[in-house]
Amino acid sequence: MANGPILIITPTLAESEFLDATVQSVLEQKFPFIHMLAVPASKVSAVQQRYPHAIVVSDAGRRGGIYGAINAALDAAPRDWTWFTYINDDDRLTGALSEVVQAHLTRPEPEPVAYGEVDLINETSAVIAGITIERGPRWIPGLLQSGISPLMQQGTLFERGLVEKIGRFDLRYRLCADLDFWLRAYASGAKFRHYPNRLAQFRIRAGQLSADTTKTAAEQAEIVARHLPARIAGWKRLYGVARFRVFNLSKYWSRLFRFGWRSSYQILGGNQPTRAVGN
Repeated sequence: MANGPILIITPTLAESEFLDATVQSVLEQKFPFIHMLAVPASKVSAVQQRYPHAIVVSDAGRRGGIYGAINAALDAAPRDWTWFTYINDDDRLTGALSEVVQAHLTRPEPEPVAYGEVDLINETSAVIAGITIERGPRWIPGLLQSGISPLMQQGTLFERGLVEKIGRFDLRYRLCADLDFWLRAYASGAKFRHYPNRLAQFRIRAGQLSADTTKTAAEQAEIVARHLPARIAGWKRLYGVARFRVFNLSKYWSRLFRFGWRSSYQILGGNQPTRAVGN
């Protein structure tokens, strides 16, 4: 199973000025892959001509949003894929993803979820900061219960058997269904593995959905409460937060130098929520 192609899905309205760069970042990968683009039904033919390497399918309509589009692609995908990831139409994968795929899939028993580092880039594709990431998967629950999101979906790999076990993205969540997806995986007992490589780039731009910080905070709080109902001991949460801050200290200093005293949410362009869930 580890020798089959990796499924890479890009949900898109085919209007992003960064879509070509996103697609190019997929084409530059050095492992076998199936690239699928989920687009509005009226654009399938045109997008297929634009990107002949890809499989272009109809999304789930406007009400389905990004996550409905990913679900539609998963449902329509060829049956020979072995691992899955997705990349939005303004973000990028890096060459380091190929290195991690090689390293991870040649492990005797690769963990069902592999994730790594992600950079923030601006509209000109310049790297502006590294996103704070938790290296130790065991500390994820306490961080989430402390209002910290410990990883990013960009470049995260999910093994097919796990995807079939946990099901599709939950469309009740418009902004954080990716968090719900991987937290369901975590709650199911699936093992995670962190790699220090910078696997992807998340682009900050005007008008992006992630800037709606109030809704993001509400969705994240609901997801964490659903999947992690047992409260982690206070001292464990405090220790987990402290080690997270220490291990990400260089990223905090870089962010301070570039942005001043601003939270992750403020950098994304939104207002600080009452209960911060950013890093």
